Amino acid sequence: MEDIHRKEQNEEEVKDTSKNEKGDKPDTVKKSACKQEKKDSKSKPTKKKSFFSLVNWKWVITAFLSSLVISIILSLLSSEVLSIVPIIAAVLILFAFVFIGIIFDIIGLAVATANEKPFNSMAAQKIKAGKTGLALIRKADQVSSFCNDVIGDICGVVSGSAAATVAIRLAMIMGVGSLWVNLILCGFVSAITVGGKAVGKAIGMNYSVEIVTVVAKVVAIFTRDTKKKKKKNKNNKNKEKNTDSAEE
Repeated sequence: MEDIHRKEQNEEEVKDTSKNEKGDKPDTVKKSACKQEKKDSKSKPTKKKSFFSLVNWKWVITAFLSSLVISIILSLLSSEVLSIVPIIAAVLILFAFVFIGIIFDIIGLAVATANEKPFNSMAAQKIKAGKTGLALIRKADQVSSFCNDVIGDICGVVSGSAAATVAIRLAMIMGVGSLWVNLILCGFVSAITVGGKAVGKAIGMNYSVEIVTVVAKVVAIFTRDTKKKKKKNKNNKNKEKNTDSAEE
């Protein structure tokens, strides 16, 4: 009988120890969680970036200087050329400036909204247009700023001055007051630019990948692969060294 009582006591002690172990586990977990929270609270908060660090000042300066130079050149050429060429050619040049601004506005919006996935697959297949497309998308802020702000705004300013010169010539040909002709022509040009850009935004957002691929193919024609050049130069140098050693 005593042996039976001892066995029962041992079994009860084993059960009590197992219960204590099970009850201790969540306490240890809570303690570790509290320690981690204290460490996280003690960690230093991340500093917010200042306004001057967010702005790419190099690009701002280059955009300012390029827009200044391009606007001066185009305004001089438009004022001198439009006063010499026939009136039909002057009107065509005027609307050419308008359509250039609309096209670059479409390109800037397409680059800003395009997805990288199709260009990643093109770059994996070693297609040059895929690499240039990825470069354009990854620099979307600069490309859209150049297309929309630099080229688009310059074309808007130049088309306004060109419309004024064309209106003066039309008034002289028709023998009418230049004020009404200027108002009608400038209003017509501004309406075309606003309406064309409204249509172009829908096109740029819905066909962004197709537009970026076309632009990338055009840019890829004028850009050369620097890596291939370096490899060719290394191969030529190695050939020259081998020929010199063979001659010796």
